[in-house]
Amino acid sequence: MQDIELQALKYYENNLNYLAESHQNLFKKLQLFDLAEAEGRLVAQYDLEYKDGYFDVKSIKENSYLYNTDSIKYAQNIADTLDFKKTTSLFNGLIDYEITQEQIATLDSNEKIKGSNIRDILPVMSYAMKLAPNSTTMKKIDKFIFVGVGLGTHIVSIDEKIAAGEYLIIEDNLELFRLSLFTTPYFEIAKKANLYFGVAQNETDFTINMVRFLEGSFFNNRYIKYNYFPAHSNTKLKFIQNNIASQNCLTFPYDILLQKFLRPLKRIKQGYKTIDISTKFSDSLFSQKPMLILAAGPSFKKNLAFVIENRDRFIIVAVTAVLKTLHDNNITPDIVTHIDGVETEGNSCMVHFEGFNAKEFLSTSLFVLGSHTPDSLLALLNKENVFFYETSTFYFDNFGTLSTPCIGTTSVVLSLWFNAKEIYLLGLDLAMDQDTGETHSGEHEYNKKHDLDNADEIDYTISLRNNLIPIKGNFRESVLTTPLFHVSIRSLFSNIEVFKDDSQNIYNLNDGAFYERTHPIQITDVPLKKFDKIDKIKLHKALYKILNSRAKNSFNESELVSLKGRLANAKYIQKSLQEYERKIFTNETDYLYDLLGVVSSILKVNGREGDNLSAVYASYFQYIMPYIMDVINTKEVTKMMKHLKKMDVMFIRGCYSIIDFYIKEVEEFFE
Repeated sequence: MQDIELQALKYYENNLNYLAESHQNLFKKLQLFDLAEAEGRLVAQYDLEYKDGYFDVKSIKENSYLYNTDSIKYAQNIADTLDFKKTTSLFNGLIDYEITQEQIATLDSNEKIKGSNIRDILPVMSYAMKLAPNSTTMKKIDKFIFVGVGLGTHIVSIDEKIAAGEYLIIEDNLELFRLSLFTTPYFEIAKKANLYFGVAQNETDFTINMVRFLEGSFFNNRYIKYNYFPAHSNTKLKFIQNNIASQNCLTFPYDILLQKFLRPLKRIKQGYKTIDISTKFSDSLFSQKPMLILAAGPSFKKNLAFVIENRDRFIIVAVTAVLKTLHDNNITPDIVTHIDGVETEGNSCMVHFEGFNAKEFLSTSLFVLGSHTPDSLLALLNKENVFFYETSTFYFDNFGTLSTPCIGTTSVVLSLWFNAKEIYLLGLDLAMDQDTGETHSGEHEYNKKHDLDNADEIDYTISLRNNLIPIKGNFRESVLTTPLFHVSIRSLFSNIEVFKDDSQNIYNLNDGAFYERTHPIQITDVPLKKFDKIDKIKLHKALYKILNSRAKNSFNESELVSLKGRLANAKYIQKSLQEYERKIFTNETDYLYDLLGVVSSILKVNGREGDNLSAVYASYFQYIMPYIMDVINTKEVTKMMKHLKKMDVMFIRGCYSIIDFYIKEVEEFFE
């Protein structure tokens, strides 16, 4: 017994030393826990007991045991049941598309194929899915998630079986995790694998940690196995799925990024204006009048009467998805915002402009647009009233940047940049209508009705719009949202944290998600008596003057030099790809070495002149490489080099597709 106690104490000491060196935030949490317990501010809920040759956890209050069985045998049973199948206890890290060979043959000309925004990935995806379907078996499990720790004995037994390279270890109860430090040698496992700890983390911290886990060796994200400890809440399973579904390579595929980064060059060549958002605007009319931001969430239509009655008391900023409703109710927005550039059939942002004469209705509205805005929308607008802003492109010297996942979030951040002092949000629910299950106002092209009665079910198929997760509500304790909305909520939180100052107030009028550093307020409590009616003709002229004073429509000499630097970086990448293409591979090891080498060299191209291209390639690599690695990691695949050579041709073709298009667009700007 004394030897057992000494080993437990040794594990605890070595684990603490390891955490202090490698996971300082978690170490500090444990220190604070110990201090609170020592000072009597916290009463222990659990006790570690050794009985009959194994440890168990006793709930002091309930006088019950966590395992109530041999925890060592339990751990071994868990390891014994773990298999290498591609169908059990795993998350698929990517969205698969089933396409035919006929469709693949027409990818260059057919924009209607599902998944066409990743057209260069589809051939490899299709080949890998046929060669290594989910009915086959993995040779090795590279990434593994533990949802719930208990005493961690099953972590040891599973690691002994699979020896994964990366583990995400999740435990919501800090005290329970602390007890596992006596029984589980994390410090030993960490000598062979990268450990990510999601212990007692709030939603934001867990997301940051999960992103790190997914981005580390991203090429192994095809299948991510996990173990769920029954005593742990299953809520984290939903948040894991949410974070997988909202990976950048899925939410903003490489082709969309490429268009987003290059379209501004065409706009600048056409003489469109770009506004400087590097600093907040000085006090102006934006600061003197209340601002009402209208988005297309369920709360917008429910409170339309409020907008109709008070249209002249606010500077109205509207996303394009509400324009038809505003037109039908004779409400002209003062500023219209838009970022979506998708124009494919059945998924076009241009649906927002159908059914009314946009040019006539919006003749006095100012447009503040993201760089992905399509030509078809610009054709409807008065060019003089259009202002772009940079979205991570940095073409202009010190002009700032704004990049968010949805136009509602963008509109809020812009209002903060404009230095508005009183900002009211309506229709920015970022959650389902908690009564009907709808995601948007009825006419929105992405509106979807969910079955809220089955919201607790966990869907292991990746979906940005279908999976539901509970979050804090604005007026309710909890509301249901989707992974896509959750990305926007996180973005809104981080941007408000950075850009909102103490002179600015944001009022959330929606029966949807709660946002940090905003004030939940019922629409009946808006202090309308304080707001004088606004002369909208004078307002338009004043706002135009403000925006125009911060805008320019051409490059100076240093900006042209910077653009030439981008072209030079692109040609460096093109040369690297040509050198890689000439290599001859005779075995799997050499192939992987050179493949990872060229990927690494491309991703290292950074700085103002390299970040855009690097981001596009990162998105491309994060999506395509897991399929290649899955083939390599499949037991049933024979004649491996034959298949790798075929997939490599497809891989390199996609790499050239990106770089050739980039070089062509930049060179055309200089012509």
